[in-house]
Amino acid sequence: MSSILARRGSLQGLVLISLLALPALALAVLAIVQVKEPAILFYATLPRIVAALVSGCLLGLAGGVFQRTFDNPLAEPSLLGISGGAALCLAASLVFAPVLWSHGYQIVALAGALIALATAFAVAWGPHLSTQTLVLAGVMINLFCNAAYAGLVLFNHDFLSNLLMWQAGSLQQSGWGPSLRLAVLAAISLGPLLLLERPLRLLSLGDGAAASLGLSVRTVKLILLFIASLLAASVTAEFGQIGLVGLAAPALARAIWRETQAGLIRCGVTGALLLLLTDQVMRLLSSVLGNLPVGAAAGLLAGPLLVGLARRAPLNAPTPIMLTFAARGHGNIKRLVILSLLLLAAFAFAAVVGRGPEGWALAGRDDLALVWRWRLPPLLAASGAGLCLAVAGFILQRLLRNPLAGPDLLGISHGAGLALAVAFVILPTLGVATKLAVTSAGAIAALLVVTLLGLRARFEPTRMLLLGVGLASMANAMLVIALAGGGQRGAALLGWFSGMTAGVDLATSVAACLVGCAGLLACLSLHRQMDLISLGDAAATGFGLRVAVVRAAGIALAAILTAAGTMVVGPISFIGLMVPHAAAILGFRKTAGASVASGLIGALLMTLAEWLSRNLVWPWALSPSLLAALVAGPWFLWQLHRRQRQ
Repeated sequence: MSSILARRGSLQGLVLISLLALPALALAVLAIVQVKEPAILFYATLPRIVAALVSGCLLGLAGGVFQRTFDNPLAEPSLLGISGGAALCLAASLVFAPVLWSHGYQIVALAGALIALATAFAVAWGPHLSTQTLVLAGVMINLFCNAAYAGLVLFNHDFLSNLLMWQAGSLQQSGWGPSLRLAVLAAISLGPLLLLERPLRLLSLGDGAAASLGLSVRTVKLILLFIASLLAASVTAEFGQIGLVGLAAPALARAIWRETQAGLIRCGVTGALLLLLTDQVMRLLSSVLGNLPVGAAAGLLAGPLLVGLARRAPLNAPTPIMLTFAARGHGNIKRLVILSLLLLAAFAFAAVVGRGPEGWALAGRDDLALVWRWRLPPLLAASGAGLCLAVAGFILQRLLRNPLAGPDLLGISHGAGLALAVAFVILPTLGVATKLAVTSAGAIAALLVVTLLGLRARFEPTRMLLLGVGLASMANAMLVIALAGGGQRGAALLGWFSGMTAGVDLATSVAACLVGCAGLLACLSLHRQMDLISLGDAAATGFGLRVAVVRAAGIALAAILTAAGTMVVGPISFIGLMVPHAAAILGFRKTAGASVASGLIGALLMTLAEWLSRNLVWPWALSPSLLAALVAGPWFLWQLHRRQRQ
């Protein structure tokens, strides 16, 4: 019976993969037939087709390795800081050392990606090369590099505007060089990856079980992740960021072949066909839409694909539990009191100490109007946003049991940004009040979409993860296109995306703080239910908990908190994603203590970042969210390294 089912599944898989291959290959043949000039055919059209096939294959292979090694459906090739490292190295070299580009920007981008990868391995290095530590180290490095990159672009927008087009990804070329280099790399790496497929299956059993079967866990992980990262980094260096194919291809391969973990060859073939189809569709639409970068187009295509896959994802599929460290429960109250005092002290200090035309000064009684007018609103906005986003990230990571779940996952912030981008097209000059109204409308619309689709997905973790990534990728792709357009609108959008707090009024700031406090209280009221859900859906149901209802309420609460934080300071990935892990590093495990600690750490970090952004390079203002990632990122990596060594 099992052999009959396997044969039926293989036949169905061949039919479904043919439905993907036929239109992709037909459009490629059409592109070849339409070209009249032999030179254009040989040096532009054919290299572009080969580049799409080879790049998609490499990204699919890398995505398959990452998702199976980390046992996480959100793992993708840029997870270990590859894309962020490449972008930062390109921007920094162009600003400070343009001579490095003399041998080609590809070498510069590849060097940045490999430096980021080496840093992630160095942080997570230990007896077993902990998967969760490596994931968090890579995510933090990516956030740090993206923050530094955004800062460079923000201050050198006209000079670095072409990098925004590279960031969007493009397969256009005028020769065979990039395609041949990637083809040689694919031929060299395919053999070792196929030889390591059996050890990769053993890794899915867990580090302990794999080690008991005689597998050298650290060595196998190191080789697999290095090869996969090198493949993804090479594609990024040649053509820019097209990483979403690496996320969507393994998910689509699992759905096509009805496998819990699709084979690497199937992931590679699916990735090649998916990217070829995307590129050829964009080529046909270029006469209407203009030259749309394939990286952004991949997001537009993969988004609906992931949303569709969310409806077919298996119920109660295992998802990784959030990273935790050894708890020291008897000291939790003491540490919460210390965090509260630090927050109050930091807020008071930031309100009365600052720089002005005459240098550093301490605000006195005569300066209360100045403090009330200029310093209090951005401080309240930053701390309130930090509170909202940190608590939202904590709720999502607990309810979805995934360390990579953050507020951006729901697409709320991207919906707000997309609404703002559309408003910039319709109304070129926007006031602060209009910006807040527009972003509120976008966030609310995204919230409604998430809620309606979440009801159909029964708010199951694996389905919600795919659903959130799909919605976020569609909105983010549109935003990348808007940013790549450059000009004053692109610069204004980049400023909002960087998390600038200038111009926020007192009423809006107070509202953000009140929403954050109310959200924290609501989270505390659900702390027992969330502790049960962290044990798994089956165990929670066994205790009589209505898991779907609690998860729906928690996701709605996280969405409201995300919308409130995003409307005030723009989208901030770092706070919601990493602060809950910082609370875990400090020893908070139970929902009650960890949620309060996350909120306090988020508010404290954003308060300090706001003060630094206002005074560091006075009279110019920096982005507090970028500074938060730049300042707290190295501390977080050091703490991860210390815990890993212990």
